[in-house]
Amino acid sequence: MSQVLVSVVVPVYNGAQYLEKTVASILVQDYENIELILVDDGSKDNSKAIITQLAAQDSRIRPFFNSNGGVAHARNFGIAQAKGGFIAFCDQDDLWLPHKLSQQMPLFSNHKVGLVYCGAITDYVLYDKQSKPGFKNKHKGQVFEQLVQLNMLTCCTAVVRKSYLHQVNGFDDDRALMGVDDWHLWLKLAMVCEFDFVAKHLAVHVFHGDNYSLNDEKMHEAEIVCLNKIEAIAATYQKNANWSLIKQQLHLRYAKSYVFSGLYNLAGDTYIRAHQTKKNIPCFLKGCFIKVVPNFVWHILQRTKRKCAT
Repeated sequence: MSQVLVSVVVPVYNGAQYLEKTVASILVQDYENIELILVDDGSKDNSKAIITQLAAQDSRIRPFFNSNGGVAHARNFGIAQAKGGFIAFCDQDDLWLPHKLSQQMPLFSNHKVGLVYCGAITDYVLYDKQSKPGFKNKHKGQVFEQLVQLNMLTCCTAVVRKSYLHQVNGFDDDRALMGVDDWHLWLKLAMVCEFDFVAKHLAVHVFHGDNYSLNDEKMHEAEIVCLNKIEAIAATYQKNANWSLIKQQLHLRYAKSYVFSGLYNLAGDTYIRAHQTKKNIPCFLKGCFIKVVPNFVWHILQRTKRKCAT
């Protein structure tokens, strides 16, 4: 496939600490035909000055400065400015490896493919730890059935055919989706096109202490909002799913996470919520039991279990 123009959209909000490193990782791609659209979303730090300086140094960078509208709004604005027929996404603190685009773009030779993603190294900065998730849960082709159960890709790995973005009206900028607005878009795209992926880690997804996605409770609620919205859209595209079971499984996943984090009252409430979503008496009883037993008892049991495990 010849080097068609790829527009890379990076929303920026108070990203001065990370932005230069992110931009550098994009500009060193061995796929040369790119434009980099930096959309400042009303930053209060010196992001604007950094963006202006970077744009003066490289003609491929196109800077834009908006009032704060949220990350989804900023991405939609970037898409609207894009000159390329393909849109790649990267967040202000994530990184690309040099061969990312050159290995993804050939997969678009299949005109049924509307989105190509890849693996991403996970970098937990606070703990100085990296991991390389496997590819067991990565799927290609018609992926809606798998994707609605679990988001299989991070935003910094996706390249999308722009025509499909227009077909599904881009990102939903409802603030209630913050943190999972990308999953919501992938689900909409999965109703109208096929996905493909490169089974290599070609990006780095960075977690800082200020990453929104570290807050389980907010992410939990956002994911439920996402599923409710998608359920309403899915019938239009004749996409069926066991919505109550999917939502119940989501509640159970977060309930286990809350237990691990020592949020026992919240865990109990979430087990009960899982039962309310789809009748499950064991979940209900487990939730009630967790809430009845004093928190200090659970803390003692958890410390003991972790000591035994080591």
